[in-house]
This record gives sequence, C-alpha cells and structure tokens, in this order.
Amino acid sequence: MTVSLALRNHQRISVTMRDHVREVATRLGYRPNPLVSALMTHIGSARPVHYQANLAFLAFRKSWNQHWISGELFPGVRERAKALGFLIDEFWLDSPDSSPDRLEKVLRSRNIQGVVVAPLPESGGLDALHWNDLSSVAIGNSLVTPRLHRVTHHQYHGMQIVLETLRRKGYRKIAFAMDPLTDEKVDRTWSSCMAGYQLRWPTKERVPVLLGDISPPKVHAWVTRHKPDVVIGIDGALDSLQKSGFRIPRDLSFVHLSLPSTPFSKLNLSGLDQNWRLAAAAAVDSVVAQIYRNERGIPEEPKTIMVEGLWVDGESAPGC
Repeated sequence: MTVSLALRNHQRISVTMRDHVREVATRLGYRPNPLVSALMTHIGSARPVHYQANLAFLAFRKSWNQHWISGELFPGVRERAKALGFLIDEFWLDSPDSSPDRLEKVLRSRNIQGVVVAPLPESGGLDALHWNDLSSVAIGNSLVTPRLHRVTHHQYHGMQIVLETLRRKGYRKIAFAMDPLTDEKVDRTWSSCMAGYQLRWPTKERVPVLLGDISPPKVHAWVTRHKPDVVIGIDGALDSLQKSGFRIPRDLSFVHLSLPSTPFSKLNLSGLDQNWRLAAAAAVDSVVAQIYRNERGIPEEPKTIMVEGLWVDGESAPGC
C-alpha cells in the first residue's frame, strides 16, 4: 500500500519516502500497465457516482452579469462536478470579507482541495491567495499570475471560423471593432487573427481595425468613412452601432463573438458560440484529475486546454 500511494504522490506518504520509491521504481524499469488502468477506470465509471467532496468556484460578482459566465460557464462547472460526485461552493473574490487568509481557512474547514477560477473582470493576478495545498485551474486567459493550468476557448481559431464563414457568405469588406480591455483578456488573439487575415486580402477590401474607443460617435465616423459590409464585435460594438442609427442587417451586417448574448436578445444574432459549457466541464476534469494524482500548488509547467467554438447562423449576417 505504501508503494502504491507513493507512486500516486499521495500526501499520506512522506516526501522522502515518495522520492525513494519513485527512484527505485525508475531503476527497476517499472511502468504502470495502461490496460489495467483502463480496466479499473471502466469498472469505476460503471458504478453509480456518490458524493465525494466539494470544489470551489472562485469568481467576481461584478462579472456575474455576463451571461456567458453566469448562464453558461457556472452551470457547466456545476453539472460536470455533479456527474463526478462533487458539489460546488461559490466564493466571491470581491466581497469585503474575502481576504486570502479567510478564504484559506474556509477552504480548509470544508476540506476543499480543488478550485476553479472564473475569468477575472480584467487581466491581472491572484498571487495573494494560498495555492500550495490546492489543485487548481483557471478558465480563460485573464488570470496572468500565478500561471495555473487553464482551459479556454480557442479564440484565434474561433476568429478564423468567423472570417472564413463570412468570406463564403460573400462579404468582402469585413471590419472588427473592440475595446482594448476585452481584447487583452483574450490575449489579443482576436485582433491578431484579424490583422493576419487582412494581410491576405486585396488592399481595397481592408478596413482598419477599430481597437480603442468604440463609443457611438467613434463607431459612426468609422463606419461612415470605411463603409464595411459587416462588423465583428461584442455587445459594446453592437450597442454603439444601434445608437448611431444603423439598422442591422439592413444597413450593415453584424457578427457577435460571444453568443448567446442576453442584452440584445431581441435580435437573432449571427456569430460565435465559444462553447463555454464544454470548457467548464474540461476545467472540472482537470481539477479532479489533479486531486486524484495528488498534484497541489502552482504547477512548474502549466498546461492549457483549448476548446473550439461553433458558428451560429442567425439573421444579423445573412450574406451578400
């Protein structure tokens, strides 16, 4: 039993003994039998899953009004956790009483060993939290430090899907408008992909990227000057277009990069479903796997899982 636990890096075994067992196993050429592991996994998965423990979902209240977080991401985390026998406790990182020390005490008292970190309101760090005893994963790219394992939508690939779909629909003057803060939260992948694709298009079909102030006056002046066939963006760009008097899709088409979008639900929007429920499930899988392997703390070599999105063929970009 000691050898088995040591090879699984279990904390019940001292670090010295774990290192010794692994060194001897390596010297003897020991390798786990993948067929036996697969069989045991199959036997375990065929049994009803009973409650095992709680996981923590760390989020910010001021981000909760974003539908993709409250309506897609969190339900996906909760559903996958339940399927694996875990419950979810939510913790608000921007609450007055949510100091790192207090959070650590609460997690310890509830024996919570795994945490899923929701996207931050803006790119930044959570270095003050106590990570050493936790298995953790961040969703999205907004958590800059510490560098945890992360699961995110493949934004670059998502923009490729959008651009190639629009070209097939006959659009030629394709434009992109976004505030810098949002683009930074996705590691600038959307603007980078857009810029790269424009280099492959004829000069007369290129529309300068509007990456900055996307207020109604700025958007109106930009559209009036460059006359795009379609604009790619999220809620802010769509709101500015409508406040500027542009009728969608009558005057120009619009593609939303994060569907479903509740503020403009009256419009049947075309755009990108970033598949956040699948990303949420993958995040829970990552945390649970770390718990089973007894992997704690900030990883030396963090891994990123990227989930592909889906095109949604609405009415706001019917084609030329």
